[in-house]
Amino acid sequence: MEFAKTVPIETIGTDNSWPLAGVQEFFCWAQRRAGNGATVRILLLIVFGAAGTLARYGLQGLVQYRTGGAFPSGTLAVNLSGCFFLGLIAQYTLNHLLIPSEWRMAITIGFFGAFTTFSSFGWETIKMLEDGEWLRASLYVGTSVLAGLLLTLAGIRIANRF
Repeated sequence: MEFAKTVPIETIGTDNSWPLAGVQEFFCWAQRRAGNGATVRILLLIVFGAAGTLARYGLQGLVQYRTGGAFPSGTLAVNLSGCFFLGLIAQYTLNHLLIPSEWRMAITIGFFGAFTTFSSFGWETIKMLEDGEWLRASLYVGTSVLAGLLLTLAGIRIANRF
């Protein structure tokens, strides 16, 4: 994910929120030399990841219930809204640095990483193809990719206006 690059904090419009050493130490159970900073980042990821998961579950279920089960509308709604809001929020915070990098990481990686459902997209597409639903699968892939890119661009453009 492009938000996980380590860059100098002095560089405006970039993100320095991916602390490789702290994460490696945390996941490898090695001695943590990063102090409380790595712990705070991991806790924020856990909290925002849980929130993103619950938001995905709620929105996907609601949309799928209202549209029926023949087409993965819930997953499509989550992916498209996730593209738009990730583009909007990430670009706005990068441009204006309104929040600390730990919070920006929690929102972009934690919340949106759990909220968007690209793995579900792949599974559902393959299952449609296996069932011989080539037209439906093509429509799903085309809509997801094209609309996702356009909504991400829209989010970035809107954020750049502020």
